[in-house]
Amino acid sequence: MRKDSIMQVINAYCQTHTLTDLKQGVQGISVYEIAEKLHLLRNNVNVDVNKLFQEGKVIKICGNKMYRFYSQEHFMRVTHKTLSAQTTCSNLNELLGDLHEVRDYEDPFTALIGYNASLKNAILSAKAGILYPGGALHTMLLGESGVGKSLFAEKIFTFGKKEGIFTADSQFVVFNCADYANNAELLLSQLFGSVKGAYTGADATKEGLLKRADGGMLFLDEVHRLPPEGQEMLFYFIDKKKYRMLGEANSEHEAKVTLVLATTEDPDNHLLTTFLRRIPMVIKIPSLKEKSFNERKQMILYLFSLEASAIGCPIVIDKDTMATLLLYQPKGNIGQLKNDIKLAIARSYLEMRDQQNKEITNEIRIHNYALSYQVKDGMSDLDIEQRREIEKVLVQDTYIVEPYDVIMVEEDDTALFAPPQLDVTKSDIQTSFEEYVEKIARSLEHDQLPSFIIDTEIREIMAFIHEWVLHNMNVLIGRSQSAALAFYLKNIRENRLDAFSHEEDLKDYDVATMEDARSLIRAIEQHFHLRIPAQELHTLACILNTFTTNTLQSCGISMFVVAHGTSLASNIADVVNELLSIHYLIPMDMPLTKNVNQIMDELILKIKQEPKGNEILLFVDMGSLTSLEETLRQKTSYHVVVIPTINTLLLLDAARKAVFMQYTLSNILQDVMRMNQKLDATLEHHIHNHIAQSSEKIIYTICYSGDGTAHYLEKYLKDLLEQEGIFSIDILALSNDSLIKIRSMIEETSKNKEVLCMIGNVDPGLHEYPFISMEDILMSDGVQRLFEIIGDIDVLHKSDVVKSFERDVFVDVAFESIDKYLMYLNSKKLYPLLMKFIEGVEKELQKTLNNRTLTRLIVHMSCMIERLLFDEYHFEQNEETMVQVKEHSKLYTIVTEQLEAIRSSFHITINQEECYYLMQIILDDTDENAHVSI
Repeated sequence: MRKDSIMQVINAYCQTHTLTDLKQGVQGISVYEIAEKLHLLRNNVNVDVNKLFQEGKVIKICGNKMYRFYSQEHFMRVTHKTLSAQTTCSNLNELLGDLHEVRDYEDPFTALIGYNASLKNAILSAKAGILYPGGALHTMLLGESGVGKSLFAEKIFTFGKKEGIFTADSQFVVFNCADYANNAELLLSQLFGSVKGAYTGADATKEGLLKRADGGMLFLDEVHRLPPEGQEMLFYFIDKKKYRMLGEANSEHEAKVTLVLATTEDPDNHLLTTFLRRIPMVIKIPSLKEKSFNERKQMILYLFSLEASAIGCPIVIDKDTMATLLLYQPKGNIGQLKNDIKLAIARSYLEMRDQQNKEITNEIRIHNYALSYQVKDGMSDLDIEQRREIEKVLVQDTYIVEPYDVIMVEEDDTALFAPPQLDVTKSDIQTSFEEYVEKIARSLEHDQLPSFIIDTEIREIMAFIHEWVLHNMNVLIGRSQSAALAFYLKNIRENRLDAFSHEEDLKDYDVATMEDARSLIRAIEQHFHLRIPAQELHTLACILNTFTTNTLQSCGISMFVVAHGTSLASNIADVVNELLSIHYLIPMDMPLTKNVNQIMDELILKIKQEPKGNEILLFVDMGSLTSLEETLRQKTSYHVVVIPTINTLLLLDAARKAVFMQYTLSNILQDVMRMNQKLDATLEHHIHNHIAQSSEKIIYTICYSGDGTAHYLEKYLKDLLEQEGIFSIDILALSNDSLIKIRSMIEETSKNKEVLCMIGNVDPGLHEYPFISMEDILMSDGVQRLFEIIGDIDVLHKSDVVKSFERDVFVDVAFESIDKYLMYLNSKKLYPLLMKFIEGVEKELQKTLNNRTLTRLIVHMSCMIERLLFDEYHFEQNEETMVQVKEHSKLYTIVTEQLEAIRSSFHITINQEECYYLMQIILDDTDENAHVSI
């Protein structure tokens, strides 16, 4: 039945989710996704899935724009909670409730990539600090920008909550000292609170962050921006657990707060020594370049998974791209890496969209050419050791990241053993494993095992086991054996095996086998965050014992590289063999002084020296050898295949798969074909780019020095072009007081480029290029002219895109201008508060204010805040104001409510008359839209 098929899809989606997955946020599966998988009409799926909901088989999740569904049976099995039929929720977290019995053994730090590697010492220190017998220790986090100090601090607090150090209602309060670095009084007022009259504008007593964080944790980011007097007040609090609010002389307040401080600077150079002495725990968070390649790979795939989920499309990353990203060392660490990955996805999408004659796919493929030049810089410093390490880490040719990380595994196909009986013996286990290996081997033949069975995790475990057994036991195991063992370990993690052990059976193995089993367990637990029960030691020893008959021997394929010249083939073979630490690839040099017959005789002699039954794979560069495949077969009686190329990358990959992954000749040939196609496509793309760069397009944004117009025009234009998928146009901001210098700068930077136009508030007078003034952008048809010049007429039909661009420019012009009127305040600090007010008013009125009204509001409110803050004068109330307020009571309520954030931020009182003036500005706007009721 159709309904049963739908339920199977929902169960397949849910079956791999653990309790941790549910807590971290599982969205459920939508009707659209089910219809796509089963190739059904959405209306039909919608009818059936609602029947399942009525029957109590699925949970309906109503929190998103569309309904999503989740298996009720799976949810109850994982959480041990009982749900009623027809259960609905806005998200699954609502249904979790208090699961203390589960949380007791869940460590919040395990959610961090590298928790048992690069972050291990940091986490141990953090735990020690929280669990310190005399009370949690105050902590300093050191690290570069973007390494995750804020997230780490939050995990410290979560850990403290789980351990009972903090109560359930305690708060994790965050404050960035840089936000008020230029105003010490406001900064200290935020931290300690202030009494009425403590400073100009302090019209009421206000509690500080220490009060809010009482009983919990206060995280102070960029603490090096805290002024010396603030540091002194803070270390008084650390010593006495007491503090005074700003403006208090005698009274003191008590609070129990654990401080976590973070800085990107050297604390010895930026913080008082007396303050530093009171922070006993100092923890350094490692940067991205200090993490292992394996951690970086996890981070990269995690960031790609975020983007795949955001765009709802699978992303396929090739091995070369992964290698380049592994070597990338961004100054902005994880934050910058995330932006570079977004840019690569955007470029790849544009490339895919522009391929008119190629098959359209429902996935985005990321190749090396999609990465920016700064990302690819690291490849130039690649040494042999790094190459070897990358080869170990990157075990796949491509990495597929789905929008939802769902691993569909049929239970019958991956269960290694049935639930064991009490009388299971060593020979039973070995027999079961060997039979299972044969089953896996049949599935792996010709690489036909579905990707949803051999997922990314299984492949990584397979590669790790293969490498570990080879290095530590000098045993070469096949893909089927490593896959079988990987499934066995995965089943342990999913609690799908019943552990058992007989102490007497352990005596049947020698000390070396038992030690190997213990060592492998430790290595797997550390590398894959997988806990293996002690009872499984017996089973694992049995499995390892089946491997010992597989000595490191020939893979059944002899691989030659044959090239013209005295040493070309030898040099290539040396490179491949050294990178893989093997002696496998056989060189055959062809000096130009020898004729073809001599070369053929030597080659036949070398082939005949290879073990009988081996298949022969020849990589040749050119000439008559490329057509002598059949002749070589007849004269040697070997199965000979000739590949007419000697690309080093192809040889390296083929040798690796033959020796270490035990690929068949057919598998290797298929991979050679795929990789060669990819290399050809990359070469074609590079040549295309080189040709295109000779006529690169550029737009200049221009203003006088100190104006700032050019730079925000540059920013908004780049954002708009990227939004429209246009990445081939460069935007360059020029700012100078001299028109002659501006012209000179244009001449210098426009060589070999096509200048599309110039935009700004000053015309440099270069009549060969179109000029669009700021007035045209804001008041006339400037935006239309710009996109006509670019050649993207479609955007002009998107009125919301054009209006958004014009509005952004208008707002920045307004804020740029108010700096001329303000004496004390900085427009950058006012920006978020004023825009929050404007957007709140627009939302309540359900309309967008015009650009003229925006400018009036921004200028008036900026001056009003400074005037009230420094108590210069207030507007007096009068009868006309009262009449207008009553007449437009709805608008008055909206204005006063939206002003609350400004009142509390600046501690000012905004009376009815001030609100009236703001209402008048808004009413002037709405006069043009009489249908708007306020």
